[in-house]
Amino acid sequence: MAHPVTATAALITSLFIWQIPVLYGLAQRIAAIEVFAHFAMVLAGIWYFGMLFDPRDPPEGARRGARLISGFAVIVSNIFLGSLTTLKEVSLYASYQTAGTGFLDPLSDETMGGYTIWVPSSMLMIAAIILVMNGWNAAEVRRWNSRYELVRGSNSAALEFPETAEELRLKVAKPNRDMGRTLAIGALVMFLIVMTTVMTIVYAL
Repeated sequence: MAHPVTATAALITSLFIWQIPVLYGLAQRIAAIEVFAHFAMVLAGIWYFGMLFDPRDPPEGARRGARLISGFAVIVSNIFLGSLTTLKEVSLYASYQTAGTGFLDPLSDETMGGYTIWVPSSMLMIAAIILVMNGWNAAEVRRWNSRYELVRGSNSAALEFPETAEELRLKVAKPNRDMGRTLAIGALVMFLIVMTTVMTIVYAL
């Protein structure tokens, strides 16, 4: 249940499913469904961030790289849903509203909701990603500090700890490339999603 794929899918699904106009309308009309919707999103968030900030190292905790990628997946989903809600030109939920805001028309209200989904949540996830990377670094420091105990327990463990600068460069070259590639792809995907959403709304709809 604490696998990054499962936790990430639960969080994204819990957010997206309640943005469907029909389900949103049910939650507006039936108090029990509204309470269930809020609890579902809160529990999915607790589940997800429990996985993300689990202090345990693998295999007890999730792999650090998988946690990092899951953070990017959540940001991408937030950007897609938020930009779609913000940039659309028609109101999706006006017929389900039980009461007006008093100073905003439905479309403006939904646009503000889109910014709320998009901007603060993405900033929160950026902070979470920074914390994950910091935890990853701390885990590597812990492993390095315990290297002598690990080496005594296993001869193969000695190969994991470089003793010269050249050995260190050889060891970290591939992980560093993979990390850089992941960050670059994540940024590119976020940009492409925003641009695709804008073009879809402006030109197709």
